[in-house]
Amino acid sequence: MMFTLTRFRSSKKVQPQKIKSMISDHKPISGTVEDILADVIKNAGSPSDLIIHRFTTENGPVMAAVYLESMADIGLLGSQVIEPVNKFIREKSETLTAATVELLISASVIDIFTDFHDVLDGLLAGQALLILPNEDKIFGISLPGYPRRPIEESITEKNVRGNREGFTEDINDNLSLIRRWIKDPNLRVESKIIGERTKTKVLILYLFDVANPDTVVEVNKRLEKISIDGIIDSGYISEMITDHRLTFFPLVQETERPDKVAASILEGRIAIIVDKSPFTLIVPATSNEFYQTPEDYYFNYWIGSFLRLIRFIGTAMAVTLPALYTALITVNPELLPSFLIQVIASGRTQVPFPAFIEVFFTLLVFEIFREASVRLPANINLIMGIGGGIVLGQAAINSGIIAGTTIMVVIFTSLASFSTANPSKEQAWRLARYFLFFASGAFGILGLSVAGLLVLAHMAGLKSFGVSYLAPWGPPLPVDMVDGFGRLPWWARNRRPPTYRPQQEDRLGNTDNEEDK
Repeated sequence: MMFTLTRFRSSKKVQPQKIKSMISDHKPISGTVEDILADVIKNAGSPSDLIIHRFTTENGPVMAAVYLESMADIGLLGSQVIEPVNKFIREKSETLTAATVELLISASVIDIFTDFHDVLDGLLAGQALLILPNEDKIFGISLPGYPRRPIEESITEKNVRGNREGFTEDINDNLSLIRRWIKDPNLRVESKIIGERTKTKVLILYLFDVANPDTVVEVNKRLEKISIDGIIDSGYISEMITDHRLTFFPLVQETERPDKVAASILEGRIAIIVDKSPFTLIVPATSNEFYQTPEDYYFNYWIGSFLRLIRFIGTAMAVTLPALYTALITVNPELLPSFLIQVIASGRTQVPFPAFIEVFFTLLVFEIFREASVRLPANINLIMGIGGGIVLGQAAINSGIIAGTTIMVVIFTSLASFSTANPSKEQAWRLARYFLFFASGAFGILGLSVAGLLVLAHMAGLKSFGVSYLAPWGPPLPVDMVDGFGRLPWWARNRRPPTYRPQQEDRLGNTDNEEDK
């Protein structure tokens, strides 16, 4: 018996070809081990990390193991596959058959391929292939060995109280995090492969007896219509399944927190997990959802209501404050008290620019500072952000280029913008802020009012998988409106939100406290 290890390297340069020329055809598996290996090497594009283990006896090759060194766990492959097969060939005189191989290997996940196209997909996904001569099937052993990030706290959604786990780039880890919350046989997990080249795995999660069946059908329909060469992040999916592709408001909710996903599924919504992306999608989504956090329901309902109200006020001020400030000091100063006009005018005596140009320039500078701070290394981010901002702001005021009140308004606006609980929603409001700002600079309070109404009218016309974006405010749903700006106590939330049209509306039994009667 002889055992050989071969690292296959291409001897000639592979020429670029059209996309379909490198995709293997659907054909049955047949031929000797060497014939099948030649087909695998040819269709895989002769990769340098392709490893071939050949098992031979005096009568010739009896089996070959093929895998990508960068994708498979070599240690597990040796202990669970190669060593048992090698021992059998050395000690037994029997012929190595497919049935024998199934008994020898101890891997937990074994796929059987009968189509050559599926064989290549399995190899590129990280599976080790076991090839037997003159067999019409090939075994695919899942022994992933690629690097994985450990489960850590979400970076974009910090919390004071509650679960500290955040999603990772591994789809199986993300699914297990949700299954730990929802231990219900009605939790359905449907799988799809999207992307001609990346073949990205996408999971659809929902409660079979709660989620609206029409919404489930629509989600599947939109995902199946996606035709693209690759999916790198869940943002690709979000943009392609949204109802209105020209709007800058997010119509699909994204989150890194498994507790938020579990809570949404329990409400009758649908989660979409995309492999290699830590952001899970939730549909349908309303504007109201982007201001709520899971910890609203972890604190006392009075505290949760107060925090939620602060977020609404902070967002409103972040969007309208620069526009309101510009309108009052340029077009409608008569609306300000006289003492306030004197204070603002005294601070602008040396400013050489009109108020509109001054505010716009300051906003633009803070936008550049914000974007640069994201790209800066973490160890110098704080120093450059705070130090540079203080020095630059003080220098601008001392030189008379920018008034102190303008700096104050822009700084407060920048801080208030982070009160929105969702990054996608916060970025949408950043764009709306400039629309309101330009309208108020041109037409004052009237322009601000008209622009604000146009934004609301646009939002009122949006839908997310058949659900109004402004629900429960438009159309009005009194049951959900109570849990909008405030937070209902758990003992009063006996029904699921009717906004999402769940099959089962009741979610709370008789939990009355005798002392409350």
